[in-house]
Amino acid sequence: MGPAVELWKETEMGKTRTKYEKLREKIMSWEDKKTKKAKRKLHKTERGVEKTKLKAKQRYSEDNERIESIVSKARANAYERQIKEELKVKQKANLMRTTCLNEDTTN
Repeated sequence: MGPAVELWKETEMGKTRTKYEKLREKIMSWEDKKTKKAKRKLHKTERGVEKTKLKAKQRYSEDNERIESIVSKARANAYERQIKEELKVKQKANLMRTTCLNEDTTN
């Protein structure tokens, strides 16, 4: 009876080892699959963040160009108005001088 028991024991141990080796492989496969999926998701998210950053930088650049254009036009218009107003003041002063001189000479 001893050798038959030993043979049965070895057979059952072999079956048990095979069963659990397959289970470990299944667990490893599941882990690998889930890890790869999580990594893909991370990379996709990172790419999305990078795209968002690039879009934000592009928008910022475009806004700054638009602002600079508006500012330069506003500065040019303000300078033109200033020059015109100063010219008017000078012309008025000249007119006042000539008027005052005429009044002085008439008196």
